[in-house]
Amino acid sequence: MWLDRLTGEQCRQLPPVIEPGRYQLAASGPVFNGHTPAFSGVLVSDGGERCQLGSEMRSFVMPKHAQATQSDQLCKAIVTIDADLQRSKLISPLMPAAIIGSQSHLLPLEERLLDVVQQGHLHQISQRPRLDLHYEDEVTDVARARRMAKGTLVHLASHSECWQRQTLSGVIPKKVLARFSEDDHGIYENRVYARLLDKIEHHLWGRLLALKSLQETLTQALEFYQSEEIDYRLSHEVCRLWGMTFDQGKTSKASERLGETLETLQRLHRTISGLRQSGLYLLVSQQAQVMGSLHLTNILSHDPHYRHLSTLWDLLDKATLISQNTPEERFRQNQYLAHAYSRYAGLVLRHALHPYLHGQDEGSWAGGIIRLQQSGLEWQLVNIASGEYSAAEILLTVVPWLSNTPRAEELQGLPEDRFIAWPAIGQELPNSAYQEHWISLSPSDMYCVERFGQLVDRALYRKVLRSYGRPLTKIPLKVLTLADGIRGVYVDHQSHALEVREAVSEKPVESLKKALVAANATQQGIALEILNQGVLALETCPVCRARANLVYQNPAGFRANCEEGCGTERYLRQQNGRFVFDQIVSGGMDFRTLGRRAFSMQI
Repeated sequence: MWLDRLTGEQCRQLPPVIEPGRYQLAASGPVFNGHTPAFSGVLVSDGGERCQLGSEMRSFVMPKHAQATQSDQLCKAIVTIDADLQRSKLISPLMPAAIIGSQSHLLPLEERLLDVVQQGHLHQISQRPRLDLHYEDEVTDVARARRMAKGTLVHLASHSECWQRQTLSGVIPKKVLARFSEDDHGIYENRVYARLLDKIEHHLWGRLLALKSLQETLTQALEFYQSEEIDYRLSHEVCRLWGMTFDQGKTSKASERLGETLETLQRLHRTISGLRQSGLYLLVSQQAQVMGSLHLTNILSHDPHYRHLSTLWDLLDKATLISQNTPEERFRQNQYLAHAYSRYAGLVLRHALHPYLHGQDEGSWAGGIIRLQQSGLEWQLVNIASGEYSAAEILLTVVPWLSNTPRAEELQGLPEDRFIAWPAIGQELPNSAYQEHWISLSPSDMYCVERFGQLVDRALYRKVLRSYGRPLTKIPLKVLTLADGIRGVYVDHQSHALEVREAVSEKPVESLKKALVAANATQQGIALEILNQGVLALETCPVCRARANLVYQNPAGFRANCEEGCGTERYLRQQNGRFVFDQIVSGGMDFRTLGRRAFSMQI
């Protein structure tokens, strides 16, 4: 049985077209693409479209070139972060400095190409190429003939139809066998030139995409340092995470250096594009390929211009050497990347849970224990109530999916607590933390911790808010009498129930709990304590951590405004028969300027 990781459901048959990384097989399966016996684990590509499992043939969804380039950069960042995770548990989840540093300089190929272009060697080849003369014999009018072919007289003697007339002294020809010569631009060296331009253009385009993405990340980082529109608390938190990699000065210098490299590569790209639209390139057939290793002819070795082609060709081969792994090696690497991406998701979740767990995987909150745990490649946030340690309630499930493909729009009926975390390569990120069940997860996204922070906040608040005001029934009469007059507790004698509507101090809660235990209502005593702990948790302002008094509001809501601290306003109210919780900061709820600190949700 296959596991559809996105939906969490089992399936017997795979679809004809498969999204890499979506399906998983726990037990040993058939041979994969002829190189991996007894396949198991995540079903990923080996670099090609073919997906053969035993005798069954399917195909993978392949990324476009732009997506593949951005995916390569993402994978480099994930590998770098994963290596650092082995040494430290809570590192920065943003783009590593090593990636930015290595990408912001010209590669050896690009330095050499810049030198060759500046000296004009490629332009000289384009305008004054080496040629070969191609000779062809053809019967033509005498007026067109410039040079007689070998055997012209013999041909004329045996073809009377080529005579104009015959005289006593001989034959006056009308047509003759003439030799014509044509310039042959398709020599081996010119084919090397044309295909080299193709390969360089492909390389430069990919590099430009990668550098533009990095430049956007650096620009976004600088905006957090300088923008007046972004809330200072959001700016401080993002800059703190970014500062684990770069400070403001280094960010500015890296941006300048990256800008210079980007400008140089754009200039080279324009030059190569111009050469591909004029001169020699247009005279060499697109079907004329250079197969195998480069053959060093005399021209490629000694011509003052052509000899630079072989150097560029070799440097380009070295730059793309990483893509020359065997299919089995690429398959194993892609499986490793799926696991590394899952560990990266765990890192982001630990940062998002830091206000609650302080970097640990488990801690107390709202009268229970919350724990971040990994289940296969998934991450779960679970709650364990006091006195019920055997029962863990899953509050949130995050499924990390390292994929180049867009969102799988056909997903329907997912549980409200299940979210797919994917890189959103080539997608325009929403102005909200997430959309439906999809949440962006990438080191190049400065908001990544904020997105998951709001996801965590919503999950934890939903748990507490659903319990708020819930009546405790079957309360003994003596306990109801004791509860009368306790501030924050509402007593319903007719229904033998009570509600915790506002925070109750420790001593009254303890006395009520003891009375319930003495009256053989132990479960109600435990529930009473948990409900009060939930209200106390709600009284802690999530923005500044100050105490905000929670005040009950009829018929079944509350307000908890941070009047002595940051001024954050929180309300639980009824709207169209459902409860709605609002958390408002500075009068707004814009995720782009406030991050996780403000939102609205239905309970």
